[in-house]
Amino acid sequence: MEPFLSNLFAANEVVLIATYGQAFFVLGLSVALQWRRESRLELARSVPFLAAFGLIQAFVIWGDIFIPLQRAILPSEQVELLQVLQLLVMLAGFVFLLHFGLRLNWDNPWTPRLPWLVALIGSLVLAAAYLNEVPPTLLRLRFEQVTRPLLVFTASMLAAWGMRNTAGQVEAMGLPRHIVGWLRVAGLSFGAYGVFGGLLIPRNLEQVRVINLAFAGIPVALPRFLAIAVLAWAMIQALIIFRLELQRAMEDMGRLRALASDRQRIGRELHDGTIQAIYGAGLMLENAASTVRQNPDSAEEMLRASMSLLNNTIGDVRHYIFELRDSEGQLAETMGLLVSELREQSGRDIEYRLEGQLPRYPSEFRSHLLQLAREAVVNALRHSEASEIVLSLRGEADALILTVTDNGRGLPPGGAYRPGGQGVPNMRTRADLLGGTLRIGNRPGEGMMVEMVVPHQTTPASDNRARLSDPYEAPANIAG
Repeated sequence: MEPFLSNLFAANEVVLIATYGQAFFVLGLSVALQWRRESRLELARSVPFLAAFGLIQAFVIWGDIFIPLQRAILPSEQVELLQVLQLLVMLAGFVFLLHFGLRLNWDNPWTPRLPWLVALIGSLVLAAAYLNEVPPTLLRLRFEQVTRPLLVFTASMLAAWGMRNTAGQVEAMGLPRHIVGWLRVAGLSFGAYGVFGGLLIPRNLEQVRVINLAFAGIPVALPRFLAIAVLAWAMIQALIIFRLELQRAMEDMGRLRALASDRQRIGRELHDGTIQAIYGAGLMLENAASTVRQNPDSAEEMLRASMSLLNNTIGDVRHYIFELRDSEGQLAETMGLLVSELREQSGRDIEYRLEGQLPRYPSEFRSHLLQLAREAVVNALRHSEASEIVLSLRGEADALILTVTDNGRGLPPGGAYRPGGQGVPNMRTRADLLGGTLRIGNRPGEGMMVEMVVPHQTTPASDNRARLSDPYEAPANIAG
């Protein structure tokens, strides 16, 4: 069996090395694209070093295909120079991995200095060896025998421990648990790469090429490839955390904006109404005190008027208090909480977008709109096979627009309605109760869209909330 495997991998050497390098390239590129500087996690400050490690290692590995091809067109001295440059680039990749592992665990002044010191010493040693005409093959053998146990194994174990700590931080933040799970998978992948990439090293010149370093006929490139491929997929899934943090920040900004608007409105109403009324009652009481002896009847009338004015003012203050209590959990905030709940339950990527200014709505209105949004998102989760779902809440000058879109397979040929299904009829009923229009259809290209438009002039006010009484109670449950 071992000779068969050896011959199999030797015949497909170029394919194996190219695929091995591709795993590193995907890791570096995906991590770089998902990086967000604004994140509060220490992972965000460390991720660029992981991206650099992945991209650099990809080109180093592809160099094992590219450099041998140059022997036919370049002098041997230039080919040897390319091999030494390949080792310098490999050293840079290992240093970036070490920087990632150190930064993920400690944020001390010496943390960024140690990797560059290692890079400087390693570069000087490689340059000195090249000038002393050490054969590039022997130089690579000694280089990997030293740097892989010292740098790759150490850095990978530090990265594994750091990912474990990051998973604990994310869990404490209350973010979806599937992200915590992927961070732990990434930590295990780092550990596996530390073993296969740091401890399994060439022992002689014949094993310098990664395809020749094999156990039981299986080259060490294969388990290294598997470890990096799993790591790349885990990081792609886990780094969604940056987008979730950004969405939370946008939701917080929306809540703060609504709170500031409420404070300004209440301040104006208190200044223009309540304070002026109290000031007027005070003037009447002063007049009553000055005329109570000369004209008791007039003073008594002033007292009655001031008491009536104060009673009206108390009623206004109570109205403000009840209005504030009723506005707790405004639409933007409660919709964000709904998206977070569905995201955590499903483990899927659900994006929440908030645009424009949202008026104040009664609680019954919010309840119907939330149930409609829940039904639309759950339908997308159940039936669309979508990888991305976007819920958008947009306040325009004349209407409120709720949109749920996905990148799934779209509506079936028969349309959105299914015999026996209650989801779409319930959504249309809620749209009628809200005085809005509901449109369900396919998007141009792929996926489908549910759009709900409620004109502001038809938005139910507090004096006609009775028309919004819910004739049924059918909350959607994605677990079913």
